[in-house]
Amino acid sequence: MEGYTTSAPVDCTKELDTGSLKGKTVIVTGGANGIGEAYVRALSAEGVNVCIGDFDENRGEKIASELKNAKFVKCDVSNWQDQARMFAEAASFTGKVDFVVANAGICPEDEIFAFEDQEPKEPNLKAVDVNLKGALYSTKLALHYFIKQNGEKQSPRQEDTCLVLIGSGAAFLDVPRGPVYPATKFGVRGIMHSLRRTAHYHGSRINVISPWYVRTAILPEEAFEHVKSVGVEFATTEDARTTLLRILSDKSINGKSLFLSPRKWAPKGYLDLDIDDFPGNDLLQEIQTDQMKPAPPEKGLFLS
Repeated sequence: MEGYTTSAPVDCTKELDTGSLKGKTVIVTGGANGIGEAYVRALSAEGVNVCIGDFDENRGEKIASELKNAKFVKCDVSNWQDQARMFAEAASFTGKVDFVVANAGICPEDEIFAFEDQEPKEPNLKAVDVNLKGALYSTKLALHYFIKQNGEKQSPRQEDTCLVLIGSGAAFLDVPRGPVYPATKFGVRGIMHSLRRTAHYHGSRINVISPWYVRTAILPEEAFEHVKSVGVEFATTEDARTTLLRILSDKSINGKSLFLSPRKWAPKGYLDLDIDDFPGNDLLQEIQTDQMKPAPPEKGLFLS
């Protein structure tokens, strides 16, 4: 893809410079609770216009009423019309959508590895609809708005646009007995890998934040108590804020997956695990080169 090159790991000790964010418009799905709420409040504090998309109407309206530059749109991310309406509402701030944070996600009890004495029942795959289908809808709409605003090809007049997908540490670690949630988050990483060169061709950026355990409502309280009891340290919503602000304010970060980490592994609470560009693996680098050869340069897409 023209102009795209893999880059060195992100220096995660660098201090934030968020001056470029003021006045921008961002959509945060799942923004009424947990990490999503942390993102919303951090962005609003930086003077960003925030559109909160969430199914929790009471909580979403309350947060929006507390912030000067926020609006709430009730949204089931697995519903295309809901997302399309949310993007249109966000664009009404300034006529543009600059950033999209595809954060909405659920982690219901996993029924794939659940032994039953009788004939197995169809498992609940709602997580696939919300976590993966919803992220794909957000991706399509984000890139549509970005390209519509900035044109199809890079130019000095383009303004920075960025899609941030929220993955999980479960996307690159073994998670026994729980394949559905990790599969959806592995799929989110796949979206980034498939489109980071395409987005770059069109003058946009796409990145992933992959959180470790963060104490939110995504899991039952007893689950977090068990995790704590075996000595596992949590990441925090405060460091989640910093991770997102770093990505959005640093135009050099594209095609990366930053790990939201406990402080014992990272002094700022996030790090680049440097696994997305196959460092030191010459064979994979060669395979990647061949993978890109069929890409029609005028489209910014690849066919295989």
